[in-house]
Amino acid sequence: MSCGICLSKLKEPVSIPCGHVYCTDCLTAHVSATSPDGFTSACPSCRETFNMVRPELTCLPKKFHQFIVPSIRRVYIDTARHDGLRKKLAAAETRAAALEADKERLMGVCERHMAAARAHSAGETGALRRVEGLEHALEDSREEVQDAQRAVLAMKVKYDKMKRHCRAVEASRKDASGDAETSHTAKRNSSVVDLSLDETPVSPKRLRIIRPLPRSRPSGSAPKNAPAQQDSPHLRLRPRSSAPEYFTPPCELGSPFRSRG
Repeated sequence: MSCGICLSKLKEPVSIPCGHVYCTDCLTAHVSATSPDGFTSACPSCRETFNMVRPELTCLPKKFHQFIVPSIRRVYIDTARHDGLRKKLAAAETRAAALEADKERLMGVCERHMAAARAHSAGETGALRRVEGLEHALEDSREEVQDAQRAVLAMKVKYDKMKRHCRAVEASRKDASGDAETSHTAKRNSSVVDLSLDETPVSPKRLRIIRPLPRSRPSGSAPKNAPAQQDSPHLRLRPRSSAPEYFTPPCELGSPFRSRG
């Protein structure tokens, strides 16, 4: 405990009727400085007036002695018990400070976790929205894939149909070309005469020599100045050539002497 006047630890503490406790020296100095008559004084804390003079008990009957109490009484304080209390109080204050520090630390950790939880919640909300968008896009893509598969199937059916049609056209063309070739071969075989090796080859015909006809002369001698008689166009003869001309008859089909181009 501390003195209310010197604000230090109590030294020989004394108590006054109002209940305040002060050091003996501090209270004596206060009473000496403030008491106007030396019999009464006021409490330094609450300003309550108290008497400092004790009446003489010899002048009073004994039955009143028990009611006579001095105004200033000595106070005996159990310092050992208070020291233990002080130690406990100091330990409690230290623990309270530690708990306050732990509280501040835990509050900071909680605030960080709360901020992380809010951020996680916001991120989860955004992720759910993105997932919903991706699911819608996936559904659209599936529909597009199904449409594409149906289109591919239709194109495949159309392709198979066209392929069968092309094969039928090619087969008909081959049949037509085969029939034409067969008819042409048969016609050619019927028109061509093959010669066997054991047959005697046909000798070519003898070529006739075409000679020019002699000019016709009149019975009499023609005058020298007479004009030369023109030949009739029907009697026009070919000029005489040094080599005889031969007539080449056309070769028959299947003859060994026909020209082979």
